[in-house]
Amino acid sequence: MPRLAPRDDRGFSLVELLIASALFGVVITIVASVVISAINADRAVRDVTGSTTDGQLAVNVIEQTVRNSTAVQVAPVSASQSVTVRLRTTAGGAARCHAFFYDDTLGQILQRSSTTAITAPTPGAAGSEWTVVSAGIEPVIGSGGTPEPVFAAQGARGVALNFTVDGDAGPASLFVTAATGRGPLSNASPQCF
Repeated sequence: MPRLAPRDDRGFSLVELLIASALFGVVITIVASVVISAINADRAVRDVTGSTTDGQLAVNVIEQTVRNSTAVQVAPVSASQSVTVRLRTTAGGAARCHAFFYDDTLGQILQRSSTTAITAPTPGAAGSEWTVVSAGIEPVIGSGGTPEPVFAAQGARGVALNFTVDGDAGPASLFVTAATGRGPLSNASPQCF
């Protein structure tokens, strides 16, 4: 009877180890690229969601205030893209002055409420009485390559909003809308502008 060769159970050969290592490297590279793509996509979606939420908050606050207004004034600030919207409202029964300010230096929409007339702040230096409604605000660039105003008067008592909220990792979110005051026309006591 022929003798069988003894079995070699000492391990893998160098060629087998090199092939296994190369296959493992290819699999790890594919898995890592899928994971990195998923992380980047998640970051972009979160960024767009955040900028959309910020813009919707700003639009909702401004629209609600404009709709409750009895008088509206939109005024550009000096030679910049900054603009102020001043309103007189009677929401809650008491007359108050409200103002929204687009600060082109900081890229923010700020708001303020008072029982007296509100003056526009200096761009880049709004005081502590102004609160930030939304940041990352940029004017929409028109067809001629010039920025359009973030706030614009629309009729006697309306305000048009036209801006983007910049996303860090994703595209900017565009907001274009308008609101008109529904209260009885009045800028009596307090005189808001």
